Amino acid sequence: MKSLILLGYGKMAKALAQGLKQRYNLRVCGRNFAKVQAFCEELGLTPLALENSTIPLKEDDEILLCVKPYALKEFYFHGKAKCVYSILNATSLATLRETIESQNYIRAMPNVCASVGQSITSLCGDLAYQQEAFGVFDSIGKSVWLEEKDFPLATALGGCAPAFLALVAESLIDSGVTYGLGREDSTQIVRTLFSGFALLLEQNHPTLLKESVMSPGGSTAQGVAALEKHALKNAFLEAILASKNFA
Repeated sequence: MKSLILLGYGKMAKALAQGLKQRYNLRVCGRNFAKVQAFCEELGLTPLALENSTIPLKEDDEILLCVKPYALKEFYFHGKAKCVYSILNATSLATLRETIESQNYIRAMPNVCASVGQSITSLCGDLAYQQEAFGVFDSIGKSVWLEEKDFPLATALGGCAPAFLALVAESLIDSGVTYGLGREDSTQIVRTLFSGFALLLEQNHPTLLKESVMSPGGSTAQGVAALEKHALKNAFLEAILASKNFA
């Protein structure tokens, strides 16, 4: 079983640990050793105590960075790793190379769906370690390989857009309540709508799905026309652009 150092103990670190612990010997470290121990006790992992915030690295070590970008500066890395995996937002491969000595570097951007094993993770970095990267991050869903220049857009689309979908779901639930449905019934309808639609979207283009329920002059057509009147597509274009420019 391969060894992997996991730096961090937050929600994304937990999701990754749950997906990887059957395939890797995970050693966990972080700023607060008491939290590291609690994290390891919950998941059945091995804590790694640090001296003076120094992480020792050997040439066959792989390390997965799951801390906030600013926290990376609080650690010292001694030695040379085989691969550095990083989920740090807006932290370039060049920055990783300046910070940690390693044979290979991989950037990754998973999303909140990792907690249920359904993340879409964007990857970039050294092609020599591409397949190993897929092996790590496919443990929490699916992965796509991109060029680093596309990461801000991928972050907006895959990482930020779950909040946009949550806003859509909230709006639909509130609409049901506004026009007479009980909140519990409205919530159940929208939850089931989203889970069923996700399966349909796996097999069909969204345009075809829209057309399949949009009869000429029917109720769906009237609703779509109302959304177009309020420039729904343009609102999403602007949201993705705003998130991209900040990533």
